[in-house]
Amino acid sequence: MARSKPRRATGKWILALVLAAGVGIGLAWIAAALGPARPGDRSGVIFEVRPGDGLAAISARLARSKLVRSPLVFHAVSRILAEPIRAGWYDLRHSMNALQVLVTLHQAPSAQRLTIPEGYSIQQIADLTAKLGISSAADVESAAASPAPYLQRFPWLSILPEGASLEGFLFPDTYFLPAHQIPARLLVTMMLARFGQVVWPKLENRTGPLGPFQVITLASIVEREAKRESERPVIAGVFLSRLRLGMPLGSDPTVEYALGLHEDPAHPLTLADVRVASPYNTYRYRGLPPGPIANPGMACIEATLHPARTPYLYFVARGDGTHKFSRSYRQQLAAERKYQP
Repeated sequence: MARSKPRRATGKWILALVLAAGVGIGLAWIAAALGPARPGDRSGVIFEVRPGDGLAAISARLARSKLVRSPLVFHAVSRILAEPIRAGWYDLRHSMNALQVLVTLHQAPSAQRLTIPEGYSIQQIADLTAKLGISSAADVESAAASPAPYLQRFPWLSILPEGASLEGFLFPDTYFLPAHQIPARLLVTMMLARFGQVVWPKLENRTGPLGPFQVITLASIVEREAKRESERPVIAGVFLSRLRLGMPLGSDPTVEYALGLHEDPAHPLTLADVRVASPYNTYRYRGLPPGPIANPGMACIEATLHPARTPYLYFVARGDGTHKFSRSYRQQLAAERKYQP
């Protein structure tokens, strides 16, 4: 009996060592999981927390973006703070550890909203941001002049032809911004990121007569022509039929873009206007213009991807936001006399 006590003591010591080793391994694993996802990589990521995002969704997207190592550990640590993460955009780094990411996400990101209307051009976006004191118009136009600075983060921008601006790819939406001025390049990055999230998945495996760049180009024309949701697929169908038949698109908004103006009832386009020698003039030149004339919203992109099958080849504005569609040029002339005397 006297010899059994040391054995019990030895067993307790072994159990204690095993438990201690387990705790140590667990703590080491947690410490590693809280470390930087990419140590030494100081490149930045503009990370968006969308309205309504839950902690689990945020944690999973942080892991996919290589900003945290373990979404489970980040989620668990975040729950300890029991503070909500507000919607907005955050400037994060791959070299941050999970606690630094968490602290950044708990800083207030937004104090104002920026709503970019569907169909705005780069120039109109620049003017709007200047008016709101977000960024100067010149800086925004310069930041959106070329895809080159953004190609590394958004490889899909390689679909843009050489010399193209980012017209068409600054997605119109509501963005949450700091109260103070922000760099124009950051603003452009935010809009490109949203395009990549909601539009590019519908385009990347695109097959058909129009490639992704051509889809956005035509969608931008549909955006500037269509005023009623029900007419968007019909107008897209008309333009696609014209392209297929080799007819000029004959779209007023392309001429307006070429001239840098916006038609209104008091200042309609003149015959001299529609004769302007610009590749954007779709009365004078057949086919699509060299690129988008505006930044289309999702509805017009969907209408272009899924156009209506229509017998119409012409349409004219009635003046109330709707259009009169015609099958023949004779019908079109009669409609023009009626609605545009």
